[in-house]
Amino acid sequence: MTPRLDNPAMKSETASMVSTGTTTVTFLQNFTLIPKFYHRFVHVKTGTMQKIVQSPTSSHTTSVTLTSFLTERSVTCLDIRGNAGRYEVKFELKIRNIPTGRQRRRKRIKVFLTVVASMFLASVLFVAAVFFYFSLKLPKLQGIDDYKPAIPTIMYDRDGNEAHRFFTENRELISIDQVPRMVINAVLAIEDANFYHHNGLDYGGIFRAFIKNLRAGHVVQGGSTITQQVAKSLLLTNEKKYSRKIKEAILARRISKRFTKDEVLEIYLNQSYFGNGSYGIEMAALNYFGKHVWELTLPQATLLAGLPKAPSAYDPTRNPERALSRRNQVLKRMMEVGDITTAEMSDAQAAPLGLNPRRPVADDPDAYFSEEVRRYIYDKYGEDALYRGGLKVYTTMDSALQADAQAAIRRGLRNLDKRQGYRGPLEFIAAEDFDNAIEKIRVENGLGDAASGTAGEIPWKPGHMAKALVVRVDKDGAHLDLGGASGYLPLKQMKWARKPNPHIEYTQAVLKRADAALSVGALIQVRYLGKKSTQNMPLFALEQDPIAEGALVSMDASTGQILALVGGYDFSKSEFNRATQARRQPGSAFKPIVYSAAMDNGFTPSSIIVDSPIIYNDPSIDLKWKPSNYEDKFYGPTTLRTGLIKSRNVVTIKLVQKLGIQAVIQYAKRFGLDKDLPEDLSLALGSLGVTPVELTSAYTVFANLGLHASPWFVMKVVDRDGNVLEQGGAELVRSLSEDTAYILQDLLRGVVRSGTGWRAKAVKRPTGGKTGTTNDMVDAWYMGFTPRIVTGVWVGFDESASLGVNETGSRAAAPIWVYFMQKALEGRPVLPFPPPPPGIEMVKIEPNSGLLAGPGVEKFIYEGFKIGTAPREYAKVSRRRGGGSNVKSFTPGYMPPSDLPGLLPRDF
Repeated sequence: MTPRLDNPAMKSETASMVSTGTTTVTFLQNFTLIPKFYHRFVHVKTGTMQKIVQSPTSSHTTSVTLTSFLTERSVTCLDIRGNAGRYEVKFELKIRNIPTGRQRRRKRIKVFLTVVASMFLASVLFVAAVFFYFSLKLPKLQGIDDYKPAIPTIMYDRDGNEAHRFFTENRELISIDQVPRMVINAVLAIEDANFYHHNGLDYGGIFRAFIKNLRAGHVVQGGSTITQQVAKSLLLTNEKKYSRKIKEAILARRISKRFTKDEVLEIYLNQSYFGNGSYGIEMAALNYFGKHVWELTLPQATLLAGLPKAPSAYDPTRNPERALSRRNQVLKRMMEVGDITTAEMSDAQAAPLGLNPRRPVADDPDAYFSEEVRRYIYDKYGEDALYRGGLKVYTTMDSALQADAQAAIRRGLRNLDKRQGYRGPLEFIAAEDFDNAIEKIRVENGLGDAASGTAGEIPWKPGHMAKALVVRVDKDGAHLDLGGASGYLPLKQMKWARKPNPHIEYTQAVLKRADAALSVGALIQVRYLGKKSTQNMPLFALEQDPIAEGALVSMDASTGQILALVGGYDFSKSEFNRATQARRQPGSAFKPIVYSAAMDNGFTPSSIIVDSPIIYNDPSIDLKWKPSNYEDKFYGPTTLRTGLIKSRNVVTIKLVQKLGIQAVIQYAKRFGLDKDLPEDLSLALGSLGVTPVELTSAYTVFANLGLHASPWFVMKVVDRDGNVLEQGGAELVRSLSEDTAYILQDLLRGVVRSGTGWRAKAVKRPTGGKTGTTNDMVDAWYMGFTPRIVTGVWVGFDESASLGVNETGSRAAAPIWVYFMQKALEGRPVLPFPPPPPGIEMVKIEPNSGLLAGPGVEKFIYEGFKIGTAPREYAKVSRRRGGGSNVKSFTPGYMPPSDLPGLLPRDF
């Protein structure tokens, strides 16, 4: 068997020789000699001198190691012979010229330089190719040429005061000229100190950031210039990819060539996010300090300058310590670049944060009004214009009246709710959980703790609502813990807290012991009274959130402008606007429209209709209907004045029957009520569906002597460039003649003087109005007006349910109207209603019979009639003092025309 060389090492390594001729040879690495003939070319490199080591194994192999360090040669192996004990190699050696050491060094340098040059050229070509590739896909600079960032649509009230904002980014634009140099220096010091000296890319800054990040082992400093940040913000996305950084760099160069430094900086200051919903440095100054950017101090300016890097992390309202550290870092940087002295830095660093943040309005009184404006703008101009277009919407809202309207609704609904009884505490707290509960109550009530030095103090104004834990109770009252602060709830302030009973009048069930309604551990809602008990403890009243809802609409009768609009108890709990979206039955509040049709069709206030039982058959639904009055009584011959003032159902139904249903429907349409009109006699009792704003608008006809004012609430819309997009307004349309309208106005004034609207007399102004109540006290209304203002109130449940025993329009809705109108008219001059128009004559009438009051009639009124329609027959003189069986229902004594009477009060 002929041996051969066969080892993987021989494929990549070379052999070295010891001498020429037939002798022993070693190789670069260990290998195995296998007995087989083999020819191979070997390239000689390096090694160390060793002897052949004979393998002691019987596998006919021998390990051989490189034995010498030789210069470059070529060796040809010709033959290998031997046996298992020893092998001989026959080879041929060819020696080549060996270069000197200097030549080798020059050659290496040349090769190195060639490689470096090639790599540099390749890099340049690669970078150029990359830039060219991404340049083809870059957005145009149009977004900067025509820089129009998202700015809020601002709603203003009728006096031009800002009332509400609609936005995705709350921003207030400013020009660079409005920004003090000190503020600019603060921003540049921390963000881009070389801003005015580079062409959009700060190569030195990029290198320094690279070294700093390399040393830190993670990203601790960015290398983006302000120009790059502008490019990223306006033209690119926030994706974290190298491709975005390349695009950002290219765009930064282009921006630098196209725009001045001040233009770029102005965009940056307006575009950056400063946290807490503040976009742009002006909005940040307003939100954090309550001042404009040009009013900022050095500590305030540096605080804002440090926010864009990480607005949440450095938020001074949530992380004051981190914000303070960041501010001081900005101050130090300003000192390092020479913007401020060391002394100025030290003084500013010693200053507190000094925040005076704008507090979010937790209970926005214009929420329902502004929501109506929001829907209007959204529908007409679109979402983008509403939230990002910067529109200015001037509305008809009177901010003071709007706040009064909300207060009136809440007060009225709470009183209504109390009349139904106490539904119980919010929850019960076990004794072992008192400590945790008290701390939670403290936080919810916004009270101080021991650390703040304000523990136990009550900073509230009277009327403030809070939560309290009952810690002790007896028959006279309850001791409260409001979160570290103590209070007392006397029995007097919770007598309404009887157990709910829908069949019992609230006046018939009064709480007599505090411990009958409350127990220790009860978590309750209370109202701060601002007084002290005999034990010098703050006093509170028991409260509960109402479950009924309400709506109030107030309009300027002469223009149709909506002055105030409230669509529910709490917008944060229910955004459903009952003033504009809820269609409810108006009940008796619809009757004046029926009477308007009557006055135009041969009837007068003195016309008689017999109030007597009657049954109507409806063959279409096989139904017999027997209408009745609220009192379940019938009153015989009744004048139309009495029928309206007393809100007699049967009289109105018979009147509709005489007029015809279609005639009444046509009159309803004149008043703007053209939806859900039933074509049956139930229309007489207000079975149609109306919204509070529609019915309030209808009553402008009575205030305006026949002119109908359609409701509107947007006076003007202006775009961000100052262009007027629309002007609001509505023309008055005549719905009734002056003569007819005057008669109805006078009748409705009588409703207030002595009818179901008697509560409105508390306003102590000339007013007219009408109550409305539907079956089972489901809906309660009061519609009232003065010569200038018309206000409508609705109360009810979203899902039809009874409000409670005797909760009529007079009791449930009228008090809300009174409270609002007292506030609305406070300090305003008393305006009289206009005198009778030329077509009306005032006639002395005996009120029971509706006939002329002749000599000897002690009880009379002055009634208005269209000329030629007054009665000609005189009433009989009654021998009884008081003038008859029903005369007690009328105001005694002489009433001059300027103060026409009606009926005495009756609460229904």
